[in-house]
Amino acid sequence: MSSPYSPCTKCNGEMTAKFLDPFQGEEGGVKITIPAMPAVVCAQGHKRFVFPAFAALLMDHVMDEELYAPLPSAVKKGLFTKRYHCSGCGLELPESPTGSRAKEILVEIKHVEPFKVQIEVPVYKCASCGIEQIHSAEETGKLAMKATGHAYRGTDIHPK
Repeated sequence: MSSPYSPCTKCNGEMTAKFLDPFQGEEGGVKITIPAMPAVVCAQGHKRFVFPAFAALLMDHVMDEELYAPLPSAVKKGLFTKRYHCSGCGLELPESPTGSRAKEILVEIKHVEPFKVQIEVPVYKCASCGIEQIHSAEETGKLAMKATGHAYRGTDIHPK
């Protein structure tokens, strides 16, 4: 029985579905780890997404601001130099993260077996009131999307 996937575009070998070994990417302190993502692979180890839109759909998942909404978002203030301030008391937050928070999500994309993605985001603790917060859900989502792109490049997976 032949494979339902078109042959490898690099070596013309037969492609079979499998879960990839763990891989990760990082951008601006946001780390994405994908422990086992579905893909198609040939005997030579060339990898591609299970279908062309898969990469973008996963990026949409990690970019969703709702994922980061449970963490308070800082307030950006300043006319020329924008700085982040505590959403609780208004004190300026430290420039560098004071910690991180990890979250695991289940990604469900039509026609693909569900898989997990781990997301670690930097948090900034207010020295005055102790609230830990992210800069913003929108910014964190954009960084997560870029981190996912770095992860793809790091594992050398392609759309075709």
